[in-house]
Amino acid sequence: MIEVLFIALVAASLNQLINYAIGKPASDFSPYEIFSSYTVWLSIKRLKKVGLYYQYTEQYEDNIKRAKTLHEVISLKNDFKKMLYNAADPYFTWERAFGMCPVCTGFWVSLIAGLLSWLGLCLFSKYSIYENVLYLVSITVISHIIIRISNKLL
Repeated sequence: MIEVLFIALVAASLNQLINYAIGKPASDFSPYEIFSSYTVWLSIKRLKKVGLYYQYTEQYEDNIKRAKTLHEVISLKNDFKKMLYNAADPYFTWERAFGMCPVCTGFWVSLIAGLLSWLGLCLFSKYSIYENVLYLVSITVISHIIIRISNKLL
């Protein structure tokens, strides 16, 4: 049982790391994180599909032309990234499961962690199939609960 809790905690922690690395979508998006370009890329894809992206780029280009200093350009660039995310957020569909929603992404992270550990258990243990499936479900459920609680606290 302790290994189930450990694997669930590792999966939940990995999900939090992924969430922060891609810029904390679903809360206050930060364009300063190391992989926030993934979030911006998904936002651009969604806005192009909806037909709003080029309106935003026109406004951005107008503002860049008026910027006089380097810090104004950098600020405009980061504000543009935030604006793209906020504009695309209501239109996200499948993107929520792959990074835009930490709880949705957490389900997939915990399921993959559970499947990998379950595979190891199936190959190297003498437990029955029923016990192995219960092991997988336990990891996924416990990890999901930890993710939900940590998202409320953080």
